[in-house]
Amino acid sequence: MRLVPALRALGLLVSLGLPWSALALEAPLEDEAPRRLPQLAVEVGGFMSRMQHPSTLIPTSRQQTRTVESRNNAVRLTGGIHFNILRGSGRDDVWWINGIDWYFANAVDVLAFRPGLEKRLSLSRRLTLGVAAFGGAAEVSVPTGQINQNQPTDPGGGLSPGDNFYEGRARKWIFGAGGMASLQYSFGRIVYTRVQAGYTQYFQKADDFRVGSEGFSVSLSGPFAGALLGASF
Repeated sequence: MRLVPALRALGLLVSLGLPWSALALEAPLEDEAPRRLPQLAVEVGGFMSRMQHPSTLIPTSRQQTRTVESRNNAVRLTGGIHFNILRGSGRDDVWWINGIDWYFANAVDVLAFRPGLEKRLSLSRRLTLGVAAFGGAAEVSVPTGQINQNQPTDPGGGLSPGDNFYEGRARKWIFGAGGMASLQYSFGRIVYTRVQAGYTQYFQKADDFRVGSEGFSVSLSGPFAGALLGASF
């Protein structure tokens, strides 16, 4: 009868299949090994932010003036390097954040720094909510129309073509604080994207620039919102 050889062959296949099935059950356990916690993150993005100043006439290096239109908002380029300050404790929910902002505002230059702390709450495997508080320091500068020279090569003090000269600028520092909330989506272990919204309140305006016919001042207090692309390591 052919039934006995068939049963023997079936039993051999079952006996060979058991070790493979056991390995298949153990494989997910290896995938579930504890993931490596990130130590730092680097990100860059664009924001719309509050920036208010009146219109005025700005002097130029050719002893002329140009009109700077009033504005209420400005686009800024934002970057940052952030550190997981609890990585040694096996956690990644508290971060030291360092934001740097460069405002695009024609003749008015603004460079701002935002150090602070962020608390992150995991909403799902890929989605994280962050809440942060930060301090703010910003340098605001406008052109004065004066020409300055780094290292005069002419003992007489005159400027000639090729000299290392630049247009002088009046600079003011202002300080403040603020808060923000962010929603982060991770594409994997490294790359993520984040949308943010917040508010910055500076303690004073950048004023007394002495350009134009009246006093010129710049205010950076107000809301901001934007998106960033980052990588964590």
